[in-house]
Amino acid sequence: MFRRLAAVLSVLVLLPMPTAQAAVGTWSAPARLYAASDIQGTGYSYAPSAVAGDPLRLYTCHSRSTGTVRDDIFLTQKSGPMTISSRSMLTSSASGWDRFHICDPSVVRVNVPFNGRSYSYAMFYLGNDVDASAHNAIGVAVADSLDGPWVKMPNPVVPFAGSDPGQWGAGQPTATTIDPVAGTVVLAWTEGYSTGTFGRAAQVSFGSGTPVLSRQRRIPAAGLTDSTGASDWLNNFDLAYSPRRDRFYLVREGHPYPSSNPNYISDRIQLASMSGTDFWNGTGSWTVEGWITSATTGKARTHNPGLLRSIYGTLPDESTITVVYTSADPDPGSLWTYTLWQTTAALS
Repeated sequence: MFRRLAAVLSVLVLLPMPTAQAAVGTWSAPARLYAASDIQGTGYSYAPSAVAGDPLRLYTCHSRSTGTVRDDIFLTQKSGPMTISSRSMLTSSASGWDRFHICDPSVVRVNVPFNGRSYSYAMFYLGNDVDASAHNAIGVAVADSLDGPWVKMPNPVVPFAGSDPGQWGAGQPTATTIDPVAGTVVLAWTEGYSTGTFGRAAQVSFGSGTPVLSRQRRIPAAGLTDSTGASDWLNNFDLAYSPRRDRFYLVREGHPYPSSNPNYISDRIQLASMSGTDFWNGTGSWTVEGWITSATTGKARTHNPGLLRSIYGTLPDESTITVVYTSADPDPGSLWTYTLWQTTAALS
């Protein structure tokens, strides 16, 4: 199981580039979306890739079956308050680099030629081959429809690059379309090695039939703050792009993590933004837009957030921003209380 962390770059080819930053309003009362216990006796669901529409689609890291700590990627479809369906979309391979855990989906619209066909959607995901939060890499599966079936490409897009297989590796991907017809996206992710933990981003091109990375760079953490106001580090985040403002919005787990158990998930999440130019160049500073804490959620843990996005990774409504987050109770048994919620604020 792996907490989600990654980043996305934008649809800059597709979309206009105005300037202004928006002010973020008050967060709405949270609306419950889903918990794995809705369909399993005990289970977990978190790290959402939320695609706007009717139905709303939530791709999550989900318990494979009741009471088991083994991940599949599920798709939950909702129409208003009603859950239409929730089922596994992707599971671990029988052998190879992703034979144990798979997690942290990010779904975008992009043309991908593979095995003599052209697919219309890509799902980036974290995978590993050990029963541990270690030796992670990032892969991709493709489909003709948002509802699958999904076909895995054989090799990682971002392979594990550490010297010690006990290191965390690369994971928690998030992607945004650059040009769907040309088959290009920007992929962002978290890296955790002996040199530290930080976000990275690159352009991924599918035109040759094999994903090719270029323009790799570190994502700045400047401007991000912890709960005391001190400078902070970047992990476990999702991004959405605002074409009207040429601005990226980032939602991430806040630090420091709690001292009580569970001490590996956050009790608050932060929203920040940065200009598209600075994000592309790997420069500049984030502007903190606000926090979502227990004062809003009413929960002991608020963690593994995502942003509601279009199929291209953009804000589906330029006048609002919606965060889909995971709540949890304290231990014992915190894992089995994971629940997905959403809250919305105005962008002026």
